[in-house]
Amino acid sequence: MKLYQPIPFKIPKSENHALLVQVDEAAHFYNQLHYHPEFQITTIIKGEGIFYAGNNMSAFTEMDVFVIGANVPHLLKCSSIYHTDESPGIKGISLFFDEFSFGKQFFEIKEMYHLRTLLHDSNRVIKIEGKLKEEIYHKIISTTSIHSEQLIITFLDILSLLRQAEKTYINSEHYNLILNKNEGGRLNEVLDYTFKNFHQEITIDQIAKIAFLSRSQFSYFFKLHTGQTYIQFLNGLRIENACILLRNSNSTTIEQICYQTGFQNVSNFTRHFKKIKGITPSNYRKLWIKA
Repeated sequence: MKLYQPIPFKIPKSENHALLVQVDEAAHFYNQLHYHPEFQITTIIKGEGIFYAGNNMSAFTEMDVFVIGANVPHLLKCSSIYHTDESPGIKGISLFFDEFSFGKQFFEIKEMYHLRTLLHDSNRVIKIEGKLKEEIYHKIISTTSIHSEQLIITFLDILSLLRQAEKTYINSEHYNLILNKNEGGRLNEVLDYTFKNFHQEITIDQIAKIAFLSRSQFSYFFKLHTGQTYIQFLNGLRIENACILLRNSNSTTIEQICYQTGFQNVSNFTRHFKKIKGITPSNYRKLWIKA
């Protein structure tokens, strides 16, 4: 039984530097579940798909900004076109740092209280929203062309803006994911299979075989490590992919999107969409077009 485990990453940051600025350009983002002890601030310049982190997910697109806590397993799964020869390509910028990057007591001093809270909350994984998002996006981009103390000043300015910005959290307030070697491998296999096949029918018996577990064992395993049933997760993934399609094409009908994302009928699709997003698919599309 071969299981692909969440990969413990070694971020190539010199001990003489407090901050690593990394630019990613490729056909698609790295899509294996991985983690590292550093905090990560990532912005998407080009590309779209599903961002999975901790035990939940969110669609991502250009100008999105995420703050990922230390040792939180995560991956960026691009839409299917990015995994073909016709991929339009992706680009993203990530900032990596740890709690001791600026000295052991830096984030413990009184003036850093709000930033310390921000880092604590990043365990839930933060997606930045609202009017400050564009300013944060451009400041992150600027870090690729500045150096020395100006880089650190800009970085602290980014943290301050992140603290003030409107946020949504990908994981629940009570999120706490702890995976051992075998559990991580199973979860990675399940995620990989589901991301590739969400548009088709997937039964619990099918996915349990992927995890090398019985039906009942799998149901317990998945609920334990994600806080939701597999069907809830699958429907959520389908809805996030539907959001991408709704944003990108005004000519594709709601019915077409329903079937393209794996739902069997429009009424069921609409019901799940409204339950997860709070509005109907057609109203979601209107809001995005207006924005």
